[in-house]
Amino acid sequence: MKVIQVTTFFHPVVGGVETQVLSLSEKLKEAGYDVEVITSDSTKKGRIKEKISEVGGIQVTRCFTWFGFSHFHKFYPSLFFKLLRRDFDIVHVHGFRKFEVYAALLAAKLKGKKIVVSTHNPFVVEKGSRMSLLNFLIKIHDLTAGKILSRFIDHVIILSKEEYPVLEKFKIKKEKITLVPNGINERFFEKGDSEKIIKDYNIDTRRWKNFVVSAGRIHKVKGYQNLKHAVHKLKNVLFIISGADDGYLVELKKLYEDNENVLFLERNLSQEQVNNLFALADLFVFPSLHEAFGITLVEAMASGLPVLSTNVGGPGDIVKEEFGVLVDPVDLGIWASKIQWLLADPRLRDKMGDSARRGAKRYRWERVLSQTEKVYKDLFPEKL
Repeated sequence: MKVIQVTTFFHPVVGGVETQVLSLSEKLKEAGYDVEVITSDSTKKGRIKEKISEVGGIQVTRCFTWFGFSHFHKFYPSLFFKLLRRDFDIVHVHGFRKFEVYAALLAAKLKGKKIVVSTHNPFVVEKGSRMSLLNFLIKIHDLTAGKILSRFIDHVIILSKEEYPVLEKFKIKKEKITLVPNGINERFFEKGDSEKIIKDYNIDTRRWKNFVVSAGRIHKVKGYQNLKHAVHKLKNVLFIISGADDGYLVELKKLYEDNENVLFLERNLSQEQVNNLFALADLFVFPSLHEAFGITLVEAMASGLPVLSTNVGGPGDIVKEEFGVLVDPVDLGIWASKIQWLLADPRLRDKMGDSARRGAKRYRWERVLSQTEKVYKDLFPEKL
């Protein structure tokens, strides 16, 4: 079976969707599928010159980007023509409310092929993170193209249960919707080496009683600013924030310039380094204002960490009380009190950590791949 994965950005661009598309493509190739990725040539801030390349044995074709509707929405019309010239069984688009969906939908229907769309949950409340113009355009889309055309998608893959009622307004039948979570690398179930991260970043462990870790791109929507009260109150705790700058680092560092107990790693760590960082941590915090899924949350769980997370978006499906706590991301006081409570009880944290590791097993790629394959195969009942 030939499957073309379509995504706005792709490796070496780093992000949650990009990581998932790369991993899914690799797993499908290992399972015997013929896989190609078609994407834009955008890096969000620039362009990738090489238009045809290979990543992990997977052919990657990059289309010229004419312009962007926003930071995450790009217009690259040659996608449509490339799909028309390709021989494929399924085109799998990653993203909803995007140009790619309609270009791929038209190409698939003209060729008599199947189209699958993974939404990556764009429906969560964003609490002021979007520009008013983009909000207006989204409303127009939902009332026009979204409602008229989305019903012709052959199958939709969602990340959380909260998407079911939202998709009803797009006239997508429930039997055409399947919940398939993101998958995590097996490495995160292994024990990391905290000494390596201590050495890499010259961390004086004698100075701190506990270590609280968070990870993700440095953007206002990730909610790191809402840890301010906790940082100020818990001066003997080192808060480590790992992630590359996405336009907010300067402002965030200024916010915490008087707090010696905040360490910004200022880069995307390798999987091994993240695992080592988790081995050092006593607690993982995830304060996003909204989160489509929360793959780093699951990675921390697999590493045996209790989690304190935003209650907005995907984490609501992921976090259970046996191993985590969900809180309002903008309630600064509750972040401080819950962090203090969890750090004060190491036996509780150990118990929660064991439960977290068990909870993370449902996100192993073996299971996620099986669920995705079922979606594909169910589109061709005559071949079963």
